[in-house]
Amino acid sequence: MGTLYASGKFPVRGERSVVVAQPVQKLTSSAIVEAAIVVADRDGLDALSMRRIADELGVGAMSLYRHIADKDALLHAMAEEIGTRFPYPVQDCSPTWRERIEIAVDVDWALYQRHPWVVLAYATPRYAFGTESLAGLDWLIAGFVDVGVGHVRAAEMALAFWSFVNGVALAAVGEQLLSEQLRRPGAEASPSPAGGLADLIAGRLAVDSTSLPQLAALAGNPDATRLSDPRAVLDAGLRVLCGGFAAEVSGG
Repeated sequence: MGTLYASGKFPVRGERSVVVAQPVQKLTSSAIVEAAIVVADRDGLDALSMRRIADELGVGAMSLYRHIADKDALLHAMAEEIGTRFPYPVQDCSPTWRERIEIAVDVDWALYQRHPWVVLAYATPRYAFGTESLAGLDWLIAGFVDVGVGHVRAAEMALAFWSFVNGVALAAVGEQLLSEQLRRPGAEASPSPAGGLADLIAGRLAVDSTSLPQLAALAGNPDATRLSDPRAVLDAGLRVLCGGFAAEVSGG
């Protein structure tokens, strides 16, 4: 895939600079959400609690509830705020459907790399479809509708794209999220056993060529190393996905 967003062909607003959470003079919902994002970025969603955020801000835990109803409302506000920091250029109607896919994958990938916990939040529909996300979805759908695809089918295509990116991102950040859990006090650290596709490709995992002949052919194959690169896997999969989209758009 190209990187139209990164190259600046269709420039969009990047994430604004964010100040690390610190004690506040006046408590607001924005300050609470900001502190919650800082905690989630640093320690993961599992560490998120109203008391933890209150400690970050130097206030009492009960004071937070005057601004945020509960943790569920907080997660919704966090997901919405992150969406505003990584917007699609929805005011620009010039990109084709394929260019919109290329722009969106760069924006989404940057988001997931910067805020890994969002992968988990966006896997839950009530957090995934905030105002900014709906605007982005409408923009993606419009790219397909413009070339004659019906609205329902166009929505299916856009959602298939989102689901694929989210799935690859989950695999990419999953180890990081798990490592955060294992670093918690009381968690037992142990050497990682050899296993998985990366170890197979690198030759660290023995494979029976009789029972698994296709996987055995990957062991030691230099071309197969890209299968361990999440972004390479993402781009390769999107080429296949867009090939199917193109066939449908052209009536093939």
